[in-house]
Amino acid sequence: MRSWPFVGRDEELGTFLAGLRRGTVRGVVISGEAGIGKTRLAREMLARARGLGCHTEWVAATGSLAAIPFGAVAGLLPAGHVPEGHGLPVLAAAAARIREYGRDQRVVIGVDDAHLLDAGSAALIGHLASQQPAFVVATCRAGEPVPDTITVLWKDGQAPWLDLATLPASDVDRLVDHTLAGDVDGVTRRRLRDLAAGNPLALRELLSAAMSGQALRRRNGVWHLAGRYRPRGAVQQLLADRLRPLGSRTPPVLELLACGEPLPLALLERLVDRASIEEVESHGLAVSERAGERVQLRLAHPLYGEVLRAGLPAGRARQVWWRLAGALLETPLRRRDDLLRAALWQVEGGVVVRADVVRTGARQAVGRADLALAERLARAAGQAEPCVEADALLAQVLEYRGRSAEAAAVLQQDPPAGDELLPWALARAETLYWGDGDAPAAERALDLLRGLPGEELAEGIRSWILLFDGRCAAVLEVTDRLLSSRSAGAQPAIWATAAATAAAGFLGRGADAAAYHERGLSLAEERRAELPWGVVELDLARTLAHLAIGDLDAAWRVADEGYRQVLSGQSPMMSAGHVGFRGLVEHAQGRPDSAGRSLREAITALDGRDTLRLTHLFLAGLAAATALGGAAQEARGWMERADATGSEANRLFAPWTALAGAWTLAADGRLTDAMHAAAYAADLARGLGLPTVEASARFDVLRLGGDGECHRLAELGAALGTPLSRALAGAARGLRRGDGQALSAAADALAGLGQHLLAAEVATCAVRAYRQAGLAGKAAMALERAASLRVRCEGAVTPLLNHEHVTAVLTRREREVALLAVQHSSRAIAQRLGLSVATVNNNLARVYGKLGVGNRAQLAALLDAAPPGG
Repeated sequence: MRSWPFVGRDEELGTFLAGLRRGTVRGVVISGEAGIGKTRLAREMLARARGLGCHTEWVAATGSLAAIPFGAVAGLLPAGHVPEGHGLPVLAAAAARIREYGRDQRVVIGVDDAHLLDAGSAALIGHLASQQPAFVVATCRAGEPVPDTITVLWKDGQAPWLDLATLPASDVDRLVDHTLAGDVDGVTRRRLRDLAAGNPLALRELLSAAMSGQALRRRNGVWHLAGRYRPRGAVQQLLADRLRPLGSRTPPVLELLACGEPLPLALLERLVDRASIEEVESHGLAVSERAGERVQLRLAHPLYGEVLRAGLPAGRARQVWWRLAGALLETPLRRRDDLLRAALWQVEGGVVVRADVVRTGARQAVGRADLALAERLARAAGQAEPCVEADALLAQVLEYRGRSAEAAAVLQQDPPAGDELLPWALARAETLYWGDGDAPAAERALDLLRGLPGEELAEGIRSWILLFDGRCAAVLEVTDRLLSSRSAGAQPAIWATAAATAAAGFLGRGADAAAYHERGLSLAEERRAELPWGVVELDLARTLAHLAIGDLDAAWRVADEGYRQVLSGQSPMMSAGHVGFRGLVEHAQGRPDSAGRSLREAITALDGRDTLRLTHLFLAGLAAATALGGAAQEARGWMERADATGSEANRLFAPWTALAGAWTLAADGRLTDAMHAAAYAADLARGLGLPTVEASARFDVLRLGGDGECHRLAELGAALGTPLSRALAGAARGLRRGDGQALSAAADALAGLGQHLLAAEVATCAVRAYRQAGLAGKAAMALERAASLRVRCEGAVTPLLNHEHVTAVLTRREREVALLAVQHSSRAIAQRLGLSVATVNNNLARVYGKLGVGNRAQLAALLDAAPPGG
C-alpha cells in the first residue's frame, strides 16, 4: 500500500509548534491507544522542526531494550562511549553532545513508546528536557505507567499532555480515498469507518487484508466490501494481545459480547455474575452505554468481536449463541430488536424452538434491507416448522433477491384455504408481477382477498403494482379508496401514499404529490421503528415525483438527503434507491461524471437484492450519462447490459430507458436513429398516460434534430401547466421561429428548475437566433449566459451544445455525416447509417460547400476534432 498522507492532527501540531517557539516549554507528551497514530504524529512534529532549521534525534524504546541500561538512548551518546557504573558520566556525555548540536540550532528529540524506557534512558531524557539542551516529543500508550522523569514534565507544566482522539470520519475518508483509487460505495465507506473506529492502524490493516483477501473489490468501477472482514497481521496481534484473558472471570463475558453485542446489561446478568462484567469494563475491554431506558454493554472496539469469534471453536460458539437465545426467549421480547436477535441466535445456536419468532425475525431482516439474513432465517423457520406461511415468506424473500424461478417453485400453485390464504396471495402476487411482469395475474391473486382480513394489505401492494405498471391514474383511485377506509392499517396506507406520491408526479399534479407525501410521511415517521422502510419509500417516491415534474433541484435535495440519512442509520443498505435516483437526477441536470458515480454505486448495491427491478433502469441511465460525457463505446456497453436485464415489469420506466437508448445512439453519431428512438419514447409515454415524460421526450426529439413536435408540446404545456412543460413549449416555439427572446426566457425558466443542461442548450440556440436577427449585443449577453450554464454541466456533449456554428446551416443528415466524417471513412459512415457511399459523399460535398472547407482535415479543424487516420 502507498504511504499515507498526514491527516487530522492540526490542533496537536499547532500546540507543538507554539511550544517550540516559547523557551518555557520543554516538550510535549502524546498519549493514546495502540495504533491511534502517536508515532506518526511525533515523526511529523520532528519533520516540521527540521523544516524550521532544528536538529532532530529519534529514540525508540522497546521491551527488549528495557533490560539494558541506557539501551534506548545509545544513539544519543558520543561514538565509542560505553555506559558503565553510575549514570552521571552518561548524562554528562549525552548532554555535552546535545549542547554541541544546539550551538547553532534547536535540538528536538523524539522518544517513541516512552513508557518502555529503562530507568537510565528515562533519566537521560528527563535531564535533557529539564536542562533545556533539547525539546522532547514523547509518546506513550494510554493506561501504561510512564517514567517519573517524563510525567514530571507534564505535571510541572513544562510539557503539554496531548490525548489523541480517534480520527473523525472525514479524515478516515481521506485515507480510504488515498488508498483506493476510484469511487467507494457509501455502504462500504460506512463499514470501513465502523470497523476501524477512527484508528489509523486498524484502518490500514483492514484495507490491506480486505484487498488481498478479495473481500474488497472493484465492481462496476466502484470499490465494494463484501462478506465478513477477518483481522490479520499487525492489527490481529495487537487486538489479540489486548484481549488476552485477564483472569478466569473474563472469557465468558467476552464470548457472550462477541456473539451478541450490544447486550442489555439485564440480559448479560442472567448469564454471568456482576463481578465478571465489572472486571471486563474496568480493564477497558467493554463499555456500557444507555439506549433508551436500557443500559447495554458492547466491546470497546468493533474489531474485538471479529478476533474473539475467529478464535471460538464452532461447538463452543453454538453453545454461546444458544445460551443467549434461551435467555432472551425467557423475556417478553418487547424491544425493537429482540425478535430479530432471538431469531438469529436460535439459528446460530443450531436449535429452533420458536419458529414463529424466526419467521418474524426474517420479516424484520427484510425491513432492515438485509435480504441475505432474511433468506437464512426464512429457510430455517421453514425447516423447523413447515407450513404455507413459511413457504410464502421464503418465496417473498427470494423474489426480493431477484431469484424469481426459485420463488415460484417454493409456492404451491393452488390457493390454500383459511388463514393461509393471506400470506400465499400476497407472495403469489409479488412473484407474478416482479418475476413474470404479469400484472393481470398478480391482480387476480390479490382479488382473492376482497372482503377478507388482509384486504387492505392487498390493496397497498396493488397500488405499487399499478404504479410500476405505468397506470398512474389507477394508483390514485386505489389510494383514495384505501385512505377513506377506517380499517386501513399503517403498512398499506404507507405503501399507497408512496405510490400515489410518485403517480401524481408523473401525471404533473405537483400539489397532489405533496399532499400524499405529507400524509404518508407523518404516519411513517410515527411508525419508523416498526416499519423502517416507510420513510425511505416515501422519500424515493417524492424524488420520482420531482424528477417527473421536472424540478431537478428539489429532486436532488430529497434524494441526497435521504441517501445520507439512510447511510448514517441502522440500515445503510437501504441507500441503493436513493443514490440511484440521485444519479438519474444528476444525468438530467447535465452532470455525467456525478451521475456515473451515483449510478455505478446503485447498480453494485442492488446485486442480489433488486426487489423493484431497478437495475435495468439504472443501467440505462448510466448508458445515457456515459453518452452525455462523450464516451460512445462505453455507453453502448452499458446499454447492452441494460437490454440484457430487461423484463416485463416496470413499464413505468420504459420511456426513460428508450430515451437512454436514443442518447446512446446520438453519442455514436447516429442522430437520425436517435431522433426516431426519442419519438418512440414519446409515443410510449403517451400510450401509458405519462404526460410529463412525454413532454420531455418530445423535446428530446427536437434536441436531436427532429421537428413537428411544437404543436404537441404546446398542448402538453397547456394541459399540464407545470413550469417545465411551459418552458419546453416556449423553447420549442422559440426554436421554430428563431426567436431569441423566447429562447432566453425559456432558458431562464429551465435554469430555475435546476435543468441546467436544457437551459444551456436553449441559451446556446438563443445566441444563434440573436445573431441571425442582427442583434449582436443580445447575442453577446446570451453567449455569456450560455457559458455560465455550461460550467455546471461537467463537460456534457450534446448536438445543441457542440458545434453551434455547424448546426446553424446544416440539415440533420448533413450534420450527422459531418460529425462522423472527422473520425470515419465514407464507407464506415455508410455502413453505420445504412446509406450508400455515394449518398454519404454527396452529403459531405454539401457540408464542404456550406462551411467553406475543402477536405476532412479542414472540417476537423473547424470542429476542433482530430481527422481520421489514413
